[in-house]
Amino acid sequence: MAALSISPAQLNKMLSSQLSKTQDKFNKLTAQIISGVKISSMKDDAVAAKSIIKTDNELADIATYKSNLSSAGIELSQTDSTLASVNDQLQKVYDLAMTVSNGTAGATQIEAYKQELDSLIDNVKRLANTQYGDIYLFSGTRTTTPPYVEDSTGLAYGGDSGARNALIADNKSEQINLIGEDVFGKALYTKDDETGYITVDSAASSGIFASLYKMKEAMQDTSNVNYDSIKEVMGSLKNGMDNKITASRTKVGVLGSSFEDMNTAYDNDVLNLTQLKSNLQDTDLPSAISDWYSVYQSMQASYSMMSQTMDISLLNYI
Repeated sequence: MAALSISPAQLNKMLSSQLSKTQDKFNKLTAQIISGVKISSMKDDAVAAKSIIKTDNELADIATYKSNLSSAGIELSQTDSTLASVNDQLQKVYDLAMTVSNGTAGATQIEAYKQELDSLIDNVKRLANTQYGDIYLFSGTRTTTPPYVEDSTGLAYGGDSGARNALIADNKSEQINLIGEDVFGKALYTKDDETGYITVDSAASSGIFASLYKMKEAMQDTSNVNYDSIKEVMGSLKNGMDNKITASRTKVGVLGSSFEDMNTAYDNDVLNLTQLKSNLQDTDLPSAISDWYSVYQSMQASYSMMSQTMDISLLNYI
């Protein structure tokens, strides 16, 4: 059987093809070492590249959820702080009612108490209209509308009962706002044009504001204070502080605490996903440098062999 003969031209072509592949591998390893990234496109490793894309999407989702949790947490903190201030004002009203209810104060002192009560009511109204950034905390979804505006018919609720939700996980959202009317109620009344005295519409009024304005009504005539009404107000105020303010603060606190726990869990997820992505994408420098040197030597050997075949090829023409 005759031996297989390979011409110098064929050998040169084979070596050239092999050298091209070696050069590509050398360039790829060089790029990986310089950039620190071993997978930059699907052609590098389709399976790993898909996993990297999936991990990036998960990290982006977590970033969104963490941002929502952060914003919601700040708003919940503002809500709790506001409610704490409301409770302080209501406690002062309660203490004032207790002082007045003993019936020992004269008309001059009652007048001073009236002014103090008006100031405390104004403070509660202001707190009920608290803004966080550009939104009113207690207006439901009508965030640009003050929840409470007083006119000649009383203090009505101007917001709605809409929930504002924060997306905190895949297909999971939580309501972060409290509805003003649920927390504070409202106070509707008629006003006497001549005396300026008010008569609270008990059937149409509710909650904390109803209690505050009933106390205002009970004290407005300094010569005829309605002490029985003030004693009733003390009970309704205590009920409002316990069942509305304290209950609302508890709800906000539990939600805020759960958000903090979720944020901590997301931090751990970010660490794990980042490590996973690094394992998939980052260059193993010791291994890559070793491969680079090996390929470099192979490439140099290929160049040397090609040089020799070219010399042989040239001799054939002499």
